Amino acid sequence: MYNKMIKRTFNRKTYIILIVISLLIFSQVCEGCSFFNNKEKLTASNSKKITLSDEKTMMDTINSICTVSRAIGSSGEKKTCEVLKKQIQSYGYETQVQMVPYEYREQDQEKTGESQNLIAIKKGTSKHSKGTIIVSAHYDCEENSIGANDNASGVAVVMEVARLLNKSSNDYEVRFILFGGEELASTGSRYYISQLSDNDRKNIKANINIDSIAQKDHVNPCIFTVSGKGNFATTLLKNNSKNKDIILKKMNRERSDYVVFDKCGIPSLCIGQSYDENLNINGPQDKISIIDKTKLKLVADMIITAMSK
Repeated sequence: MYNKMIKRTFNRKTYIILIVISLLIFSQVCEGCSFFNNKEKLTASNSKKITLSDEKTMMDTINSICTVSRAIGSSGEKKTCEVLKKQIQSYGYETQVQMVPYEYREQDQEKTGESQNLIAIKKGTSKHSKGTIIVSAHYDCEENSIGANDNASGVAVVMEVARLLNKSSNDYEVRFILFGGEELASTGSRYYISQLSDNDRKNIKANINIDSIAQKDHVNPCIFTVSGKGNFATTLLKNNSKNKDIILKKMNRERSDYVVFDKCGIPSLCIGQSYDENLNINGPQDKISIIDKTKLKLVADMIITAMSK
């Protein structure tokens, strides 16, 4: 009987020890699972961080260029080009200033001069680039205006997109272009297109143009195309952005730079507010106080999100 009691005690002790060992092993396995799960979550959450736009930075850009009128060929237009060149260089870009000759007739007099386009290029990070996307806005304005909405608002968005995309990876080459002379029959964009080689022109997959987007007490900006139908440029924005507040409409702004690209067969769009009698552009009423900074952010974030995919 004594031996049986020893055996029973031994068996109980062994059983308890085995249970303890099993529990320890199980806890280690669970801890390991928990570690890998946390690691996977960390990797997933950090895999694609998109920094969205800053309203103050965009308003600072508008304030910096709305100190003078920027009519084509004026000292104000030239000064503004220099201001923007220094700003975009501070983001780490190399820049090119393309001189744009122009001539026109006014009151039976032939007038000639020079405007300028400002170009900054972000090379694609993929070995096999998918082509070029142009993000553009015009920085000139009418002679009797400081052009806060038309089109310092568009310039501010282009500059902010350039600032935030500089360090990101992208399969496309992105050209940020600020055109001069848009108010004179899209002089800057027409000249830019005319100087491209056939191969370079064919390699441009889309033009995203921003023009007059941020007037207070006016409709939200829309996406305009010449036909009112989608194209690769609209697909790029709408498919890669969760923002559904900006809708697609047929063109009602015939003079904007994106029309020049469209006529060359390049998929293009313009983000802007609808032209109507309540849109305060091309006059002294187009001042900084009418700018709605939330509209700047709406457009900038849409482009940044799409271009960060």
